[in-house]
Amino acid sequence: MRQVERDNDQLGVILKYCDRIDIAVRRFGRSFDTFSRDIPYQDSCSLCLIQIGEAVNRLSEDFRQAHPEIEWRRIYGMRCYLVHGYEIFDAEIAWDAIENYIPPLRAFCEVHFVE
Repeated sequence: MRQVERDNDQLGVILKYCDRIDIAVRRFGRSFDTFSRDIPYQDSCSLCLIQIGEAVNRLSEDFRQAHPEIEWRRIYGMRCYLVHGYEIFDAEIAWDAIENYIPPLRAFCEVHFVE
């Protein structure tokens, strides 16, 4: 498989998990107050953020460098924070990612993903 195809596959994975975050937000509500108190809501979104970070890490360096408008390192950093947080979860940080990083990432992937 060529690198272009691998990158495209990862964009599809990112879109899938962006969709799942969107479904969770619609189900539970777009409220930080609800998010901060609802463990299943947090868990659902955290899993998606982790998977998005994994997919971002599998994108080629060439692809990421060609698209500096996306904060790839911050997105992967969120994955690392969630995976290696060792029982420390900051709902404000996760909610910030959901509100401020996922929408532009999703829009980017919708433009660049080829089915």
